[in-house]
Amino acid sequence: MADRVLAGRYELASLVGRGGMGEVWAGHDRVIGRRVAVKLLPHQRGGGGGAQLFFREARTAGRLNHRGVVTVFDMGEDATDGTLYLVMEFISGHDLAALLRRDGPPPVHRAVEWAAGTAAALAAAHAADVVHRDLKPGNLMLTTDDEIKVLDFGIARFMAATTKSSQVMGTLAYMPPERFAEHPGDARSDLYALGCVLHELLTGHTPFESGGPVAMMTAHLGTPPTPPGRHRADIPAALDDLVLRLLAKDPADRPATAAEVHDALRAFGRPALPAPTVADPPRRAADPAERPEPPAPHALPTRTALAPPPAPTPRPPSRRRALWLGGGAVAAAGAGVAALLRFGDRPGDGGTGPGAAGTGSDSPAAGPGWTTALNSVLPTAPLMVEGVLHVVDLDGLHAVEPSNGEKLGTAPLEQAGSLAASGPRVFVGCADGTVYGFRRTAVADWQFASGSDRGTTVRAHEGTVCLVTDGVLYCLDAATGDRRWESARDWRDHTMTVTADTVLLSAWDDQLYALDLDDGDTRWTRPSDGFLSGPPAVDASQGVLYLVDGGRVVALGLDDGAERWASPVQDEGTESPSPAVLAGDTVYVGGGDRLVYALNAADGERKWAAGDRPGTIPAVADGRVLVADRAEYSPTVLALDAGDGSELWNARPGEQVGFTVDGNHPVVHDDLVYVATATHLLALDTATGTYPA
Repeated sequence: MADRVLAGRYELASLVGRGGMGEVWAGHDRVIGRRVAVKLLPHQRGGGGGAQLFFREARTAGRLNHRGVVTVFDMGEDATDGTLYLVMEFISGHDLAALLRRDGPPPVHRAVEWAAGTAAALAAAHAADVVHRDLKPGNLMLTTDDEIKVLDFGIARFMAATTKSSQVMGTLAYMPPERFAEHPGDARSDLYALGCVLHELLTGHTPFESGGPVAMMTAHLGTPPTPPGRHRADIPAALDDLVLRLLAKDPADRPATAAEVHDALRAFGRPALPAPTVADPPRRAADPAERPEPPAPHALPTRTALAPPPAPTPRPPSRRRALWLGGGAVAAAGAGVAALLRFGDRPGDGGTGPGAAGTGSDSPAAGPGWTTALNSVLPTAPLMVEGVLHVVDLDGLHAVEPSNGEKLGTAPLEQAGSLAASGPRVFVGCADGTVYGFRRTAVADWQFASGSDRGTTVRAHEGTVCLVTDGVLYCLDAATGDRRWESARDWRDHTMTVTADTVLLSAWDDQLYALDLDDGDTRWTRPSDGFLSGPPAVDASQGVLYLVDGGRVVALGLDDGAERWASPVQDEGTESPSPAVLAGDTVYVGGGDRLVYALNAADGERKWAAGDRPGTIPAVADGRVLVADRAEYSPTVLALDAGDGSELWNARPGEQVGFTVDGNHPVVHDDLVYVATATHLLALDTATGTYPA
């Protein structure tokens, strides 16, 4: 059971953050069955109209309908203690304040993109006569889709009216001069705060960083701001001018509207894909037949990407390519199946290309690695199947030659997202609820349509494929795609794993279930202590499974679910640890506060913990633990000594490796480490971490 349930509906699962305006919790809506974010605000009962003001402000903010504004679903007052709450869409990502603390100022084009996204959201709000009044990096969320979402519209006015110590609305470092005269401010006050935010994104510092509140207020009122270009040489003069206009002391001297600021910022961006405008609807992927050629990776507006690989020289297909494609007769025979493979015959579809290695030296030695282009949003770890790498992106399923990165072929699939394999077969789950089964041929052997329009997670073992979509679990025959059985219990897809005779997964009732693989009957259940990070690691020979439950690794008996030991893998921080990986006698976990924790598999005793930043799911091979940090900008892939956690090498792929529910992580094969990012599949030399510069 959840520790706290609001209105008999909203379960509070885990604390996400705490600040001056209350607490934010990850929660679950029992009625609709979706994950939500719940903001709790302190409130004193007994008059003053605080609750009425809160509801009025929340309703006003809830009317906003823009992709850059966090959607408000519900609001209320807890009957037990009077706590006011907002129920909002749950966003995976990080606020800009956390990113600035962790990574420092981003590249100029990213700062501009983030500010432009903020301006677009402000323009929509101002058009609805809604003013934010407390715009700051902590209220700007960068999602895993690289979009900005603005939080807390209306909260500042409520807090100012109900908190005795609050004389003005907002946060001092971002507060416009007119607020110090207790002027409520208008849309141009938000633009001043946006100027402060943009200055900080560009330089790492707010415009005024005086010692105390009085000095800060005096600076806002009378001190001219320093242009960001004085701190950083790569800032265009025109961008300096825009920042100074936003920071004008007199509101009349600032840009007239947020829409004007948005358009000015877009003028500094790169061309290629159109960036979201004030009135843009969310983009939907086109049908495969209609989809235009993807832009070059370096042209994506929200990525800091490696240079694209050069066009391959036309040549006859290799023997491996011919074997994988399966021959023209197979392609003709299967032409009626939706997933038809196409040859990688256009520029950028295959071949090796330049990369950017980071091994601690300016000129890394050339190694056996390579890069090849991908077109992704949330990268998924590749799979090695019968000596061929398989990876999915927005274009579909790719087969890649592991020695040099040559794309052997591509199966166009609509929004492929989940990848699994068993024996020679590869299975792909797509966002439309469809699963495709491949066996080294030019077409899919079969496809299974669940009837759902939600994302599909697949897992496989030997002759069985299991998938979860929209809370329903299906068990299919791996060779034919025929349905064996199904179970509807509002399942959590990301926690599923499959063994020789058992399906293990959790549901929204906070129970872990072990189901019989033959018929779906429940073998045992176990309450979850927290939020399961992902699928458990299974040691079938010892009859033990290792799962990450909240901030602990728990070892359970595979037959009965009885707990054998539990060990913490999070000392601090709010990010969740990764799923567990078992290698030999050690359980490894990418921590929410450390790169890797290593535990003794027999008793859970900690062997070592390395790094001071969250890590992805680790991979273990040849005495090395390969892991990437979760930094969205300037990420690092590292090799650690499996014995003591000491660093052997590090490489910087130039783009986020990511931490997704399907578990993106390094993959090791022979002498190469494969890492998927949004725009590239990278192969690094296992011994040194280098790849072509």
